[in-house]
Formats: sequence, C-alpha cells, structure tokens
Amino acid sequence: MKNFEFRISNCGFILCLLLAACSAPVDRQQAPEVKALGKVEFPRYEKRVLPNGLTVYALEYHEQPVISLRLLMKVGADNDPADLPGVAAFTADLLNKGTKTRSATQIAEAIDQVGGSLEASADMESTTVAVGTLTDSVDLAFELMTDILMNPAFAQQELARAQQQALSSLTADMDDADFIADAAFQRLIYGPHPYGHLENGTLGSVPKIRRDDLIRFHETYYAPNVSALAIVGDVSTSDAFNLAERWFASWAKKDVPQPSAQDVRKLEGRQVVVIDKPDAVQTKIRVGQTTVRRKDADYFNVLVASYVLGGSGSGRLNQALRVERGLTYGAYATIQPRRGPGSFYSTTDTRTEKTVEARRLLLDQIQKFRAGEVPADELQNAKSFLIGSFPLSIEVPNDLGSRLTTVFLYDLGDDYLKTYRDRLSMVSAADVLRAAKERISPEDVVIVLVGKAEEFKKPLEDFGKIEVIPINRVNLDSPNLR
Repeated sequence: MKNFEFRISNCGFILCLLLAACSAPVDRQQAPEVKALGKVEFPRYEKRVLPNGLTVYALEYHEQPVISLRLLMKVGADNDPADLPGVAAFTADLLNKGTKTRSATQIAEAIDQVGGSLEASADMESTTVAVGTLTDSVDLAFELMTDILMNPAFAQQELARAQQQALSSLTADMDDADFIADAAFQRLIYGPHPYGHLENGTLGSVPKIRRDDLIRFHETYYAPNVSALAIVGDVSTSDAFNLAERWFASWAKKDVPQPSAQDVRKLEGRQVVVIDKPDAVQTKIRVGQTTVRRKDADYFNVLVASYVLGGSGSGRLNQALRVERGLTYGAYATIQPRRGPGSFYSTTDTRTEKTVEARRLLLDQIQKFRAGEVPADELQNAKSFLIGSFPLSIEVPNDLGSRLTTVFLYDLGDDYLKTYRDRLSMVSAADVLRAAKERISPEDVVIVLVGKAEEFKKPLEDFGKIEVIPINRVNLDSPNLR
C-alpha cells in the first residue's frame, strides 16, 4: 500500500509540474524554431532509350518478389477530335477488352491465374498501361502488355458495352452538383482549348464514337517514341533492359501529330456563373483561374502557396470558413498540373443561405494572402508536409514507376527526383508572395456556384454581372456551357 501511495504521490507531483509548465507565459512574438527538413532520397535507377525511341527506366526493388511494368504515352484527351471528346478514353479502356488473338475473358483469366493485375486508362495528357505480377510471371506481364498495346481488337460489342456504361455514369453525374461544378469550372477557364472538355466524353459525344475512331486514334498516336516504360521490381537492371528490348523491338516508331497549340483566353474581371439546381440544399463553390505550366520555374512556389492557402484541411481557407465561421465542412485550394497552362482553384460548399458570405470570405482570404509574406512557421509547415508526404508516394513498385513516368510526361529532367527536396526547401516567403501576386488573383477569376439560385442570386449582383444557367440546360460540349 505504501508503494502504491508513493506512486500516486509521485504522479501528483509530476502532474503539478506539467500544469505549471503549461501555464508558463509564452512569447507569441517569437517565431517557433524552424527544424531542418528530413532527408528524402529516391532510389537509384537507370535510363535507356531503345532504337525505336522508347524510353526505358529500370529500378531494382528486391524487398518482395514482384514486378511492376508501367508504360505511359504522351497521348490523351487533348488529342481527341475537337467535336468528339472521349475517343482517347475509350481507346485506352478497350485495350484489355480483347486483341487479335485473345478475347477479353482470356486476357482477364491469364492475369488472374498468376494473381496479377492489368489496367489501361487515359487522362487529359497521357495514356497508361500498368501490369503487376510476381517476378516468376514477368514474361507473361510483358506478353500481355505488348499484345494489348500493339494488337487491340476494338470489338464492336465491347465498344457498345463501354458506351452504355459511360452514358449511365454520365446521366447520374449530370445531376451531381460536385461533378457539374468541377466540369463547368474547367470548361469556363479553358474555353475552346482541349483542356476544357471532359476526358471521358459527354452525353452528346459518347453515342457518336465509332470503332473506326478508335482504330484511327490508335494508329495515329500510339507509338514508342512518345512513350516511357518503367520496370520496377525484383529483377536486375540488365535483365530489365533485355526484356524491354526483346518485347518492344517490333513496336514501330512513327511521326505523331502534336495537339494544336492554342492560347488560353486571359481572364479580365470576375466571370460569375450560377448553375441553378432548385432541389439543392447546399451550394458548391469553385473559384480560380489558369496558372503555371508544370515545368515552369514558379511551379513549386505556386504549389507551396496552394498548401498554405488551402491544403490538407489546415490551410487559411479552412480556418476562416470552417473553424471560425462554421460555414462548411471543408475549404481547400489546389493546383492541377499540365504540360500547358495548369489550373489553380479553391473549392468549398456551404448551406444555401450562407452562399454569399462563403464566397466573400473565400475571395477575402485570397486577397489577404497576396498582401504580405507567409510567416516562417506557416511556410515551414507547408514545406515539411509536402516533403514529408513524398516518401509515402514511393513505397511500392507501382508508385515508383508512376513517379518515373511522370518525370517523362512533363519533361522534368533526370535530376528532378534527386533534387525534389532541395527545390521545395529553397522556396522562400518572398517567392510565395511574388507567385501569389502574379499567378493567383481574386479579381480575374471564374466563379462557379451550383445551388438553389433564387435564394442567393440577388445579393450576388453587387459583385457584377451574373449568368444563371438551369442545370438541365448545361451543355458541357460548349465552351460557354450553353
């Protein structure tokens, strides 16, 4: 009992010390100590370009007996015919749905029998084919990848099935306020530029896509000289290059047309578009503009700015709109990288009756952000998060391969992954402020509001001209949504 009492007495004494320490005065004028950033190293890899122009990365990963093949082509929705968005997406989607020698079922069974995975998809600027297997099935992985890349059947029945699925999904999406807000915002900031149209097509374009469109797209754009293959896994570098040469030597090089160079219109003033959804109880808000290219020297400055302003739920937008005012469950800012002009935008939602207040606060925070340098601790927190999250994105072979092919897509240079930490750590408060003033504006922006228009339209008129479009009249095939 005495020992027990002694432990209680000690605990009470320690608790008193802790309470005294917590109640000690804190000098809030002094910035907290800035800790050194941890070391982040990307694993060593080798690169080689085959005679047909295919760029090959080989990275040894021997922690598990697995291998990941990731092939990326600089071919995406920005290569779609201007009046037929969705062709790139359908071409990629049907790659593993049958070849000249295998049916969709046979392809699925072949990869399932070895416990592997096989996927193909396209986004705005690229098409990716990824295969993952155990190392002892590496030849099958290469065989399936090259077969679907070079010999797709584009069977009519598979196309019809894919179109039906896409139309069902799009029909549901057209009643989804978040989907409409995102799609309308991208359409408005890019206008007729290819970046503005939907990657997966629209209700108007999907039924018009024909098998010949897919064949033509494949024959025109799929080529080794616009592609990179990342081989990551339990295989030696020399064996990886030998496998690439053996399986891809027959893939013929070709002249690939580049997307037409189109300027993105310069925003002048605020363009406010309200999409009226009478049954909505919340308003979805998007505010932003186009910004730097991924390869631009200012990219890291804008990236850090986006995190300080609205990253990971801890940014200024979330603090002002959620924590202080209780207007939303979350407010964020993000940058969408592109080879051409990217986009920088803020996003939130709020109760219908708080729409005007939330929109005003969001723009006010952007304006305040451009008024002075970011404090040292806030800047350091942003950079530490961005650098600290990097190792989490390179934990498994497929992620490592994704990083390598991303370097290829944006032409970032062979030293990019090695210097990632240094480039972020060198971003200063002055850099962020300059980038914010030059690249982020609360005035020259597109503002999209999706909600019950009659409840908030009138007060918004104080901010300038407003265009109201009923949700059932939104046309995503049109640059102005009409």
